[in-house]
Amino acid sequence: MANQEKNRVKQQYFIPLEVKEGTIITKEYENAPRQWWKIGNRKVYAILVQVTKEQYEAYMRPEWKEDKRQQRLVEKRRKREKAQEERREDQSVQGWDTPVSYERLCETEYGFPEETRQETLDEILEKEELMEALRQELAKLEALDRTILQMASNGISEAAIGREVGLSQKGVNKRKQRLLEQLQEQLKDYR
Repeated sequence: MANQEKNRVKQQYFIPLEVKEGTIITKEYENAPRQWWKIGNRKVYAILVQVTKEQYEAYMRPEWKEDKRQQRLVEKRRKREKAQEERREDQSVQGWDTPVSYERLCETEYGFPEETRQETLDEILEKEELMEALRQELAKLEALDRTILQMASNGISEAAIGREVGLSQKGVNKRKQRLLEQLQEQLKDYR
């Protein structure tokens, strides 16, 4: 019985509402207990508002993303400092905050080696022909297949696609792979 109570408590999600001068609090939360809570890297005096898992994840995702970015930045700086101590250059730790000489920028065409290359007229025409052929092949597909490919191209997981179209994750995976192989075969002349 105690384990069931623990599991139920674990499934509750809360968003901290920071209480400070000027915070407008509705009657529902007027007498709610306030406590110190951590938001990002700072502690705040807050009321905990119970929410669904989806609301909690949507609220916290930017915080998690920023924390992860900060962790990566600290790790990159640590690696760069270690490389400097050992008097070696490590290209993998070059970041937006790394000082770069003018000569280095000139060597790499101002940091954008591939982007500065101009496409020829033939390359542009080939791309347009490929895109037109791809549009024609996609138009021939069933609506379900087009939906799967469109959702996959938008970065939606196979499990989420499966829930949307009524297939299992494995079914979506197999169908997507088959469609990609089919399109690759039909567009092989454009390579």
